[in-house]
Amino acid sequence: MRSLSSHSFGAASIVATLFLWAAAPTLAQPTPRTIETTAGQDWKHVQTGVIIPAKLSGFDREYVRDLTDKELDVIAQYYSDESRTRLTLFLYRAALDSVPLWFDTADISLRKNTSFVPGTTEFVSSTFTPPGQSSASGMMTVYASSGGDFKATGIAMMPLNGWLAKVRFTSAELTALEMAAALQPILAAVTWPENILSGPVAVPVQPCKNKLKLTEKVKRIKPTMADALIGGLLGVAAETDGTIVEKEAIVYCRDPQDFGQFSAYRANGSKNGYILPLGDAGRALSISQNEAGGLIGGSKGKRYTPMNMQLDQTIIYPDLNKLPTPRLLLAATGDDAAISSTTTWPEGDTTINIGISEENEDR
Repeated sequence: MRSLSSHSFGAASIVATLFLWAAAPTLAQPTPRTIETTAGQDWKHVQTGVIIPAKLSGFDREYVRDLTDKELDVIAQYYSDESRTRLTLFLYRAALDSVPLWFDTADISLRKNTSFVPGTTEFVSSTFTPPGQSSASGMMTVYASSGGDFKATGIAMMPLNGWLAKVRFTSAELTALEMAAALQPILAAVTWPENILSGPVAVPVQPCKNKLKLTEKVKRIKPTMADALIGGLLGVAAETDGTIVEKEAIVYCRDPQDFGQFSAYRANGSKNGYILPLGDAGRALSISQNEAGGLIGGSKGKRYTPMNMQLDQTIIYPDLNKLPTPRLLLAATGDDAAISSTTTWPEGDTTINIGISEENEDR
């Protein structure tokens, strides 16, 4: 999803077809494919223009892999001699273009992974100005450990013309101080595209001041053709919490409720919806109040639209009558009941697919 200011609507088309998405585990890990590269030679990621070097700050490239078939989620793995330091560079086109949201998700995952290692503490957490940009749009954190198999681990993330770049660093030889000092020079050693738009200043995610009112007593509202079309249009718009806003204006907070392995993020403190990241690789579910739903036939009460936001498309499901818990949101987007979808890649070539026919409305 992109903000209204950067999304092109000019080439949007609507395809009225009846289709079903096969039910699939929402949290299933995509199968990586190895991209053929020549040893000792740099490789260019065409989608972003980034040159992924054969050697990065003294680390040798081991492989380049893609978790899609369109190079929308690329991983470059590097290692030092004796593999005592591992460095991974990620390039991906997240469903929501927000460094603070995805960095917070990655940081929470990192904290959970290191919580089992004795003596692990946060060493530094800060924002920084990425190469080629003029504002502090990047974020980084480093953890030190006095036990276990590593001395330090950390991440750094920066925006990249609608994409995200992330570095994951773990070392058994570098101290936290040395790692913190190395992260920005490593990013500077990558060959970035010449023209990079500076991202907005990164504002660290804070807990929301109040809890969302969520329920598990939720019903699906029978969808109409109009609902499918409206849902597809919502998929085209910049979707954060049901409100279209400029990207620079969005500040996310994290709902203070304990949702187990998930965190719910609310744009500008919204009380009408939330984003549920599925890991830290750019994919998420969203639920937001749909004020246009039911205007053309159908239920007139409050309704909330569930969406499955992938890297190249957003899949829309039948509206719900109440704001659900994350567990119910997972269920509401995990079957074959999708009513429409909107392609989000390639940018400027949007297609809305309608998954309900007039004949099926009365069934």
